Amino acid sequence: MAANLTYTTTTISKLTTTVMTSSSKMTADEYEKIFFRIKLWKICYGYIMFILIVLGVFANILAFIILSRKSVRRTTIAVYLRALSLADTFVLITAFFRYNTYKLFLTEAQDTYTVFHYSAYLDTYVEPFHWIALGVSSFVTLTLSIERFLAIRYPLTIKRSCTPFLVRVCITGIVVIVIILTLPNFFSFRVQEYVTNTTSIYVRVMTKLGHDTLYPCTYHVYILPLIWYIIPWIALTTLNLLLYLQVRRSARIRVGLPNIPNPNRNLSILILLIVVIYMVCNLPISIMVFYKLVNHMSENGMCIKETSTLASTTSKEFDIINAITEILNILNSCLNIVVYCMVGTKFRRQLRDFLMCTSCKPVNKVSPQRVFTTGRESNTVMESAGSS
Repeated sequence: MAANLTYTTTTISKLTTTVMTSSSKMTADEYEKIFFRIKLWKICYGYIMFILIVLGVFANILAFIILSRKSVRRTTIAVYLRALSLADTFVLITAFFRYNTYKLFLTEAQDTYTVFHYSAYLDTYVEPFHWIALGVSSFVTLTLSIERFLAIRYPLTIKRSCTPFLVRVCITGIVVIVIILTLPNFFSFRVQEYVTNTTSIYVRVMTKLGHDTLYPCTYHVYILPLIWYIIPWIALTTLNLLLYLQVRRSARIRVGLPNIPNPNRNLSILILLIVVIYMVCNLPISIMVFYKLVNHMSENGMCIKETSTLASTTSKEFDIINAITEILNILNSCLNIVVYCMVGTKFRRQLRDFLMCTSCKPVNKVSPQRVFTTGRESNTVMESAGSS
């Protein structure tokens, strides 16, 4: 423990000395790049990200409420979509801390205090929850697409076997698998306090488990790019094409039949649009993580991770593309309610009733009426059922 502390203290001391020495030798271009990154962060990860997070959290909570109403909640698709709404909500909430969007509301002094005291805790204990939520969102979308394709291909079998209970079991399995894959990250780092003459600084350091297994390197270099992004994107592309062909085939079969609305077709179109949005929003980040995967290297057994700090050596173009890919990744968690409103007739009706609070309005009960005829008279006497 003492040796590890001494090594870490020496490393920080060398890093501080290097930064102080090199700061006086920085060129005008390097200063310009730093100011560019500050402005880029404020626009992309500050204003744009904050607007997306607020609107997305509100939209997902609203969608979860509508999909939990009595007339909708019993279907298997509603169970999938509720789980997707919850996962996307956690993606957006954790993104608020993962991308430091909260610093938009801090003064310079508060920002400095946060960097010294809280950033290490956020990087160590909040960031893994962001990856968990992203993984659950990706795999729930993939499972939803598989279920819909099988429902069209084998309708009778799926109708008998695919129940809301089975869907809940599948979603629980997804959550458990994603947590198991991410769990070692919580034990690979810890927060270490260093006391200086004027203040205390909290720094994230790698534990013995992290040094021995290099699991954080494996997780960020292989598991996240391949299992979270690339493989689901390829699988969803294939399933979406097959689902589209099955919908077209079903439409051709119905040619000549009476013009009766087909709710299964609308449901398939809804799933298609959800998957298309996922594919469009995640294509840039899939390309980006694949680029980082093939260009990733290790040196002396330690993982070299591409950084996005102000002193990073990446170009301005790379920083802009990286910011756009991450914004699109977050945008994917905000747009599902738009698809529900475009395609889901029942969803629109339930949403309108909820917003107008139809169930809150008193219902005027009209008493049933009885009709009496008196002999040969042509006049009809109407009495309320309550009168005698």
